[in-house]
Amino acid sequence: MTEQVMAYSNRELVMFYINFKLNQKNYPVSLLGLANDTGRTERGQMGGESELGPGATAVTTMTTTTPTTTPTTSSPLPNGSANGTSSQGGTPTPPQRSPTAASSSSAGLDAVKEALRDSANEFELRYARAFSDLSSQLHITPATAYQSFESVMDEVFRDGVNWGRVVGLFAFGGALCVECVEKEMSSLVGRIADWMTVYLDEHIQPWIQSQGGWDYFMDLKPNDASSQHIG
Repeated sequence: MTEQVMAYSNRELVMFYINFKLNQKNYPVSLLGLANDTGRTERGQMGGESELGPGATAVTTMTTTTPTTTPTTSSPLPNGSANGTSSQGGTPTPPQRSPTAASSSSAGLDAVKEALRDSANEFELRYARAFSDLSSQLHITPATAYQSFESVMDEVFRDGVNWGRVVGLFAFGGALCVECVEKEMSSLVGRIADWMTVYLDEHIQPWIQSQGGWDYFMDLKPNDASSQHIG
């Protein structure tokens, strides 16, 4: 009998995590609303040459230095839609749920958020030096921010998807948001949230579903999610 996989909103997880990172630095969470979801349309229009710098190497090294270990047998990342999201970046259509199911989903989502926060914290602790050097290594400008984000993500997931790399996406995106605020580019925070969501929806969601969804992730220990499944 096939167990039903609970679908959670990647957008909500992204917003939660960036809120968490901004709160850590006492930055206003209102910065998340500055983009007004323009990132979904602007992401394909960002011009300029990508200025990744050594920061990209540091981030990709963090996610490719240990042997691959996945909770179940991985399959090639499928194309197409998942969780109601089209491959063209359309708006997800949430499934209709009864009040009881909605309550259960809310409790599950809270548990996923807690697991994500703990795993990302463990990830940053393991690679503290790389994250502490992020400010001097990344060369971010409004014209190159999306190119930098996409290039790093494509490199991170070049050899496939696993939970460590998914955690790395959140950790990198959160660090990038903090970096933008510190460099007086706060207007990019909301856009980065959009880019993270779109990348998850279009490239990672099929794999997440194939592994049992975020429900499976929240049952992993932070050390497992941030380390054993990185490479």
